[in-house]
Amino acid sequence: MQFYLTRCLPLMFCLSLIAPSAAVSAVTWEKVTQNAVGDRFLVDTSSIQRQADTVLYWEYREFPQANNAFLEAPVDRPVHGVVLNWSANCANKTQRLRQVTAYDQDRKVIKRFSYGDSGTLLQPRSGSSASTVLNYVCTPK
Repeated sequence: MQFYLTRCLPLMFCLSLIAPSAAVSAVTWEKVTQNAVGDRFLVDTSSIQRQADTVLYWEYREFPQANNAFLEAPVDRPVHGVVLNWSANCANKTQRLRQVTAYDQDRKVIKRFSYGDSGTLLQPRSGSSASTVLNYVCTPK
């Protein structure tokens, strides 16, 4: 399962950008929200896995304006998108960042960051876009 999450999903995401017909059936990006500056927040609904109060999922954030501040380490190009792998605790509304892949404006990979269990633990501010995404994945469909 970990291999699928760390290797296959990012590959399918990239394929969906290059050859949409080849990967569309495997990855289902659904727009969850958009903030005031135009950043879009999408979730791969096919990646959502529930285990009691824990949810694992992939998220894509698209930034019309470069957002290098989103990353914890500097990169050499403007960041216009990130694919994030999260584990979330729906009971206490926290999420752990497990992996980030940063993309430039042409959707070329800038850098990958893998954190695993040592990733940042966050509790999104109520009403924020991140909170909206967390509520979305925590609500059974």
